[in-house]
Amino acid sequence: MGLPDKIEARLFIDGEFCESSNGKTFPIKNPSTLKLVADVHEASEQDTDRAVAAAKAAFPAWSALSPDQRGAYFKKLAALIREHNDEFAALEAASMGKPVGGFFDAYAAAAKFDHCAEVGYIVQGTTSVQTPGYLNMTLRQPFGVVAGIIPWNVPLLFLAGKTAPALITGNTVVLKSSEKAPLTARASLCLSSAKFATLVQKAGFPKGVFNIITGFGNVSGSILSHHMDVRALSFTGSGRTGRLIQAAAAKSNLKQVFLELGGKSPAVVFEDADLEQAVKETAYSIQWNSGQVCMANSRVYVQDTISEKYIELFKEHMKSVTMGDPLEKGVDHGPQADEVQHKAVLRYLEMGKQSGDLVLGGAAPSDREGYYIQPTIFTNTPEDAAVMKEEIFGPVVNINVFKTEEEVLEKANNTEYGLYAAVYTKNIDRALRFAKGLEAGTVGVNCTSPSLAKDMPFGGYKASGTGREGEPLYSLNNFLEIKTHPRSLQRQPPSSLATPTTDRASLPGPCRYCARTGAACRIATPRRKRPYYHVTEEEYQCSMRILEHFYPDRELNLQSLRAIAREITDGAAGTSPREQTPTSSTQEPLLLGEDDCPQDAEPVVETVKDLHEPLGCMMKDSRGRFRYIGAHSEIPFNAAVCSIGDQSLKDPSIISPPKIGSYPPALPTPSSSAGASPADEMYYLPPRQACDYYISRFLEDVHCTYWFYSIENFLNRVNDTYSESAPSSSSSWLCSLYAIFAIGSADSNLQSEQSPGYPPPPSVMDERSSTDYISLAKQLVPAVYDEAEIDSIRALAMMSIALENICSRVSSYLYMGASVQMAYSLGLHRDQMPESGASMEREQHRRIWWTLFSLDQEIASRGGSPTLIDERFLKIDTPLPSEQMLYPGMHTPLSWLTTSLSLCRLKRDIIQAVYLERSAQNRSVSFSTISNLLLSLQKWLQLIPPHLKHDVPSPPTHKRAVAVLHLHYWGSTILLTRPFLLYLVLKYSTLTSSKKIWFERMGKTCIDAAQKSLAILQQMAADNTLSSLTAFDSTCLLRLVMIFILAFAHTRLQQYRASIEAGMEVLRSMKQVGFCKMVTEETPMRLVDVGITDSNKVGAGVLLDDDLIAQLWGNFDPNFMTPLQTQQSMDLAFDDSSSFDLNSEILQFTNLDDSIVIDPSQVYSNYDYK
Repeated sequence: MGLPDKIEARLFIDGEFCESSNGKTFPIKNPSTLKLVADVHEASEQDTDRAVAAAKAAFPAWSALSPDQRGAYFKKLAALIREHNDEFAALEAASMGKPVGGFFDAYAAAAKFDHCAEVGYIVQGTTSVQTPGYLNMTLRQPFGVVAGIIPWNVPLLFLAGKTAPALITGNTVVLKSSEKAPLTARASLCLSSAKFATLVQKAGFPKGVFNIITGFGNVSGSILSHHMDVRALSFTGSGRTGRLIQAAAAKSNLKQVFLELGGKSPAVVFEDADLEQAVKETAYSIQWNSGQVCMANSRVYVQDTISEKYIELFKEHMKSVTMGDPLEKGVDHGPQADEVQHKAVLRYLEMGKQSGDLVLGGAAPSDREGYYIQPTIFTNTPEDAAVMKEEIFGPVVNINVFKTEEEVLEKANNTEYGLYAAVYTKNIDRALRFAKGLEAGTVGVNCTSPSLAKDMPFGGYKASGTGREGEPLYSLNNFLEIKTHPRSLQRQPPSSLATPTTDRASLPGPCRYCARTGAACRIATPRRKRPYYHVTEEEYQCSMRILEHFYPDRELNLQSLRAIAREITDGAAGTSPREQTPTSSTQEPLLLGEDDCPQDAEPVVETVKDLHEPLGCMMKDSRGRFRYIGAHSEIPFNAAVCSIGDQSLKDPSIISPPKIGSYPPALPTPSSSAGASPADEMYYLPPRQACDYYISRFLEDVHCTYWFYSIENFLNRVNDTYSESAPSSSSSWLCSLYAIFAIGSADSNLQSEQSPGYPPPPSVMDERSSTDYISLAKQLVPAVYDEAEIDSIRALAMMSIALENICSRVSSYLYMGASVQMAYSLGLHRDQMPESGASMEREQHRRIWWTLFSLDQEIASRGGSPTLIDERFLKIDTPLPSEQMLYPGMHTPLSWLTTSLSLCRLKRDIIQAVYLERSAQNRSVSFSTISNLLLSLQKWLQLIPPHLKHDVPSPPTHKRAVAVLHLHYWGSTILLTRPFLLYLVLKYSTLTSSKKIWFERMGKTCIDAAQKSLAILQQMAADNTLSSLTAFDSTCLLRLVMIFILAFAHTRLQQYRASIEAGMEVLRSMKQVGFCKMVTEETPMRLVDVGITDSNKVGAGVLLDDDLIAQLWGNFDPNFMTPLQTQQSMDLAFDDSSSFDLNSEILQFTNLDDSIVIDPSQVYSNYDYK
């Protein structure tokens, strides 16, 4: 039996095969031969969204069919599955190593579809006449779109078990198969080899009813778990992933979740058992499918009187297995599924040898290649050993001896798992006692796994899952909603007196966006009465902010809003609202008519403050105004670091303004040319040489990461502008040019000063400065708002970059918001274009949208404000641009945008999980959350295209873009780990030894990220790719200095002192303008506050004030932390039993080299301050 000639490896969405939208694939190797079987397409976020959308579109028609009509498709599909049993067997053997000789899965799957084809009419509600005058009933109705996520060990059985009940009850399905065994889960997916989706097509299933995608859990699995259109999800897999799915469901739409998780199943063999039967069945349970079964009895307890005989028979039985190529007949023991699983089992074998006695096996066979493991027996293993507590998922069994019933019952139940248990005895009373006493979802008596009761439910106790699957109605009920329907039996009025039906025109129509653009509305829900329903939440928030601006002294509630509306209607609001007498808070409440206050309207309790996350602080700017800063910004973290040991702060919860300069600065009125008219001032253009110089600086330093223009078209437009005899360009285009000139000329006044002996740059011919161009651009902003076109979006976004660099943080955020709002109004987030729009124009709009997406996150994150684009609440249909159609330019590498966006989403998850979702009182975050985020970051770094890796030589024009990408990565790592480094420094003496291990590892990870970032920035300085034209580079350097300050505060090692100096040296080497100049001047003052003196003198280095350091850092009081330090530090809550497993993946990831020292005890004794 061999593989088919052609293996289908594409996604199956909306009844068609398609490649992944980003073209990504992952290899499937035969675990027996290690040869490539297929490159399988990996579903992206867009692919997952398309699959859900297809299922949602197919649901109305599918759910309207009768069970007989749906069942007809099932019968055809079941027959096709049986016909192709051999091909299914070969595919499963090739993808995960299951021997074909014991393959029965196709017949079992077909039987499941046959059975479900007949049970549709069993779905019935209930009725009651117990309430006088009413006939009450319940309806059983499908959810809509449901998702299934299946494991790799027996994919075909799980595919049928999850999809057949969901489909027959009227739901539509999106199934995600495992990345380890995708071929069987799609074994139904190829015309030539009769894989599953092809059978679905042959059976005639309507398009969109059945969708199958393959990919990794952190992408497609996470999207399904969070998706607002998925109403129920059934998952089989690991406990850690199950917890993540349950949390994602709670955070999104509270979808129904059914979990079947891992197991550590015990089998108890008493002295009166049929010994040969017990040995045969318990040995088969752990050896079947190479032990890769969640309910395998990996723990066997044998009564002492028969233990020696049982172990000897068990050993002989395990020796008799035939190991070999799973595609060959007669083989009953195949390899582990892949290299990861193989290595995991080998690690457990080494741990087992240290804790118990090895009787058989214990290694990989030396005489064959492939991921094989010898059947292994351990005895006398302590109950608290890892191999007794954790799921190994391999052919490894622990056999221990017991004497009494009470003893073995306690040992069998001493686990967090509870999926399956078995007892062998001829004593019926004892069997019933154990059937009741064993804590497991299924208890076999004189039988063990994989034996199941076909007509009974299956599921787990404790950490082995929630809910049940199976018969008679459990699987069906999982995919049905219950609706209560009371019906009055009172007489209805005559038809002539009946209330006329509502005119169809009054029914909910398209949303405002679709009505405005003429697009087909995809929002099928009726409008409701509360805020956010007639308008989006974002529109509501903006409206409230505008009202607060114009009515600062007036409480905005339902009554006052109605009063304002009446004043406007009656003409009483003729004067400026700010000039009117504020409404007294003690005024008489308005008398409302019956029409004004409907009885069923819900009270509006939200305020503008409620729209902010609970964690944040206030910062006082140079004008004395207080501005809100979110906890995820680096501003409060830097303030917390700089306040170390200082308990004398006047108000430690308020961030003080910078010590020098005025931020935000006051922009001067642009200097005017002699004899120039006002019209000429509005249409000023610098000399063409200066213009070209500014544009080249902008393209090299800014446009390489923030794409706004197709370069060829842009340069042609500049030529046209300079050739115009009269000012005919739009205000938005001129504003864009002024923003580019402002950015490009930011350091022009320093060029000639810092390059003696060289000819002056073309910018010296320009009479305008960077601030002049910002002022000129600001004068055009009202007209830009009125035009609200694509150039308006570009202009405001680039103004945001320019304003941020001159420390106008709030203005930058507001301009960014206006740019995003205009993008919404033009439908960029929905990939909308006029019918006359060209394909190239569409690609430009797509790239602009995704540039806004990343720039919005950067601006908001640095300023500690909410992002304007939030994919959790906003449906985005815009795909990524095609780089084959639209070349990104000579300064931007291919795939840069796609790779950067995936990192943006990871950073968004970090901010959401670590900074926004905990309350102000909750100072801890779960270990599993942090470890999963760290591993996701690591996976991102591993999967980036080779040409974007920092250690791969790249063209000079690409060096800045590649470096920026990696600075974003290491910055995200610091963002995730910095709260734990700060907590370690401040609370070191209070940490227990077990927790201290993890805090030191998190601290090391943070310091390592800072060191990696410093190396990148030093290389950028050497390559002359550092830039002061944006705030990004200097922000990175300030971030590193703060981390090294913490490392130095904790250890007082000179290597961290040297790192501080190295960072300052790079900072001083940059052009001293804008934000860079502020950081260069301000940071030394902040260093002085913590006892470090930075000297510009050559060779002086970083000097230490010994007395001040002893006073500030010598004796931390762990019970005192300022509000900022409390907010910016974080404790860990260990919610995962594998947190301290020496072989865990996260422990390996954070096991950095010994050059990063974080333990202060290693350095205090021999520390030399000088």
